[in-house]
Amino acid sequence: MIHKAATRRITTALGIGACLLSSIAAADDLTLRSAIQRALVNQAVVQQAQHMIAERRDQGRAARADLLPALSLSTGGVWTQTQNGQPRFVSANGARELIGQVRLQIPLYTPQAYALSALARNRSAIARYQLQQTQLAVAAQVTMAYYQMALDANTLAVWRKALAAARQMLVATQEGYRAGTRSRLDLSQSKLTLVRIRMGLDQARPRAQAARHVLALQTGYTTAALPVLARVAVPRTALPGTNTLRQQADQSQPLLRVADGEIQSARSLLHYQQAAQLPIIAATGAYGVDTSTLPQSQRLGWQAILSLQMPIFGFGRNRDRVAAAQEQVAAMRAAKAALRLQIRSRLAADYGAAQAAANALQDAQTLARTARTVYTMTRKGYLAGAESALALQQAENDWVQTQLQSAGAAIRARLTRAQLALDSGLLPDQRKSS
Repeated sequence: MIHKAATRRITTALGIGACLLSSIAAADDLTLRSAIQRALVNQAVVQQAQHMIAERRDQGRAARADLLPALSLSTGGVWTQTQNGQPRFVSANGARELIGQVRLQIPLYTPQAYALSALARNRSAIARYQLQQTQLAVAAQVTMAYYQMALDANTLAVWRKALAAARQMLVATQEGYRAGTRSRLDLSQSKLTLVRIRMGLDQARPRAQAARHVLALQTGYTTAALPVLARVAVPRTALPGTNTLRQQADQSQPLLRVADGEIQSARSLLHYQQAAQLPIIAATGAYGVDTSTLPQSQRLGWQAILSLQMPIFGFGRNRDRVAAAQEQVAAMRAAKAALRLQIRSRLAADYGAAQAAANALQDAQTLARTARTVYTMTRKGYLAGAESALALQQAENDWVQTQLQSAGAAIRARLTRAQLALDSGLLPDQRKSS
């Protein structure tokens, strides 16, 4: 009867494999997607990137406004030195010149202003892609913190279940010792097992608390208000093909989009330097007074000016600046090619890591099931008096370690898939097939 009661208590405490990664998620549990979205709203680095977009947008509008007519007011007085009552400068209208005009300046042909406007648009596009890059960086940090907390939570669950089972086994051993069916060595071995499991739990608890604190900081929660993590399911679908990931990276990776923007910006700077060799044509219309006598209302009139500014010789300055701008374009193109190679190399390495994690998960689950079977049989044999406490301790240790390996393998499988999504320019859990 003692053995049957102990068996029922131990069976109740036993269930590590069933509880891990299989609880039903509540509606208010924190999912990885919601954690990332909250971090993207709260983290200052994302807000900084958004302000940079607004700043580049304002600069683009200002650059476009340089291509439009401008209205201004010109007024003042000019005093000219005279000799024998005549101005000393033939350009002066008199001893005193009064000016008061409203001017409308119209750029007719300003190639450098066109290039600067295109440069502002390119930099605005770069700022948008840099925001996406920042969002991916934040998502990578949150993903690491999220899965680390999930791993530590699963580790705590393993140790707590093992502690409950060890306590039940110690009770059964104490009952057997009082009944004379167990030796003092068995009793000491059971106590030693309980102490060892408590040590494992004590070591896992601060790591779990630290992981919880890190995730709370990343998502903007307080540590006390951080919700319970949603269930981290074992991946059920196959990994996407390498060609699919490579194509997705070419389309969505913001690093490549930033490189494209840098190439376009370099081209705009090249056009700006080339435009320095071209003429600038502008028209000016003025209405007001420009006279050496007292102004009168009937003297107000219109004035039209058509100006041409043409560079002739600059001792090779423009030629060298154009050559430097051409080298900058070539350098940006080479940088993009190098970046694409780096991204594809990273994809290849992370794809291999994801395949290895998937295989490790299958192996860990197989080992966990086998170790559980061995532990169950050894426990029954121990309660029946056919196995020693040392054999039970060994079986229990293998059972706990394989449970820890299985929990860690499941988290690594999800983490490596999340890294593949980040490599291809997507937020984790954005791909439905992940």
